[in-house]
Amino acid sequence: MRLYDAHTHLSGEELYPEWEKYLDLFVQAGGKWLINSWASEEYNLRGIEIVREIANWKLKINLSSQGENWKLVAWATIGYHPGECGMQEPSVVRTEIITEENIQQKMDGLRVLYEANKKYIVAIGECGIDTFYPGTEDQLPLQKKLFAMHCDLARELNLPLVVHIRQDFDAGLEILKNYTDLTIHFHCRSFWREEVARLERASVERWWKLFIWFCGNITYKNAQNLRDSLFQVPLDQLLLETDAPWLSPQAVRGTTNHPANIQYTYEFVAQLLWISPDQLCEIVEKNYKKIYMK
Repeated sequence: MRLYDAHTHLSGEELYPEWEKYLDLFVQAGGKWLINSWASEEYNLRGIEIVREIANWKLKINLSSQGENWKLVAWATIGYHPGECGMQEPSVVRTEIITEENIQQKMDGLRVLYEANKKYIVAIGECGIDTFYPGTEDQLPLQKKLFAMHCDLARELNLPLVVHIRQDFDAGLEILKNYTDLTIHFHCRSFWREEVARLERASVERWWKLFIWFCGNITYKNAQNLRDSLFQVPLDQLLLETDAPWLSPQAVRGTTNHPANIQYTYEFVAQLLWISPDQLCEIVEKNYKKIYMK
C-alpha cells in the first residue's frame, strides 16, 4: 500500500524530539506522502524545517523495505489555530497569544514566511473556529476575524485552506460562505451527516473544491455518527489523516499517535466501504494529488 497522511503534527512537543524515527516507521508501513501541519508561530517554523530536511534527503530513513526507488514526499502548511486567540487546551501554556493589537502583524508574518519558503508550503492553516473549551466563547469574535484573514490570505496566494471547526460549526460556515472558488480541506473534527450535507450544498453554490478528511476517531466504538457521515462524502473528496499525536485508531488507542498508524484507518475505512485497502489507497492518492501536486 502507498499510504498518504493528509494531516499530521510532527512539529508538536510529543513527536518533534524523535520526528525522524516516526518518519522511519511511516515509510516502513508504506508511507509515501504526508502533510505536516501546525498552527502557531514556533511550530510553523519547525514544520518548514522538517520538510526542508526531507526534501534535501538529510534523513537516515530506512527505505530498504520499500525498495531503492521509494521516495518520501512531505510538505508543510502554515497558519494559526483558533486556540492561538487565547488559552484553549488547559495543558497548553501560550507565551504569546493573538490579540486585536497584533493580529495584522501575525498575518503579515505568515505572508513573509510563505514567500521565503514557498517551495515547501502547500496550504494555509489549520485555521478556523473552536469554542470547545470553557471560556473560549469570549474569543469567538477574534477567532472569526482571524479565520477570515486566513481565507483572504489563501485566496491571495492561490493556496488551499485547511479548516478546523469544533463546537461552533455555524460560525465557521458563516465565514466561509463569504468566499467563492476556494479549495477547502476540512480537517476532521467529527462532522455529522447533516453538517457534511450542508458543506456539500455550500460547495456547489460557491464553487468550492471541497475535501473532507477522516482520521483515527472513526474507528472508535462510540463514533457511529462519524461513520455514518463517511457515506455522505463523495469518494472523489475523501482524504485520510492521523492528526497525530492525537486520535490514535482503536487498534492502538491509549498510545501516542504517529503517521504510521494511518494504516489502521485505511484498513478500517476500506472495510466500511466494502473495497480493498489498495483500492482505497488509489482513491486517496488521486484526491491528494489533486490538491497538493506542484
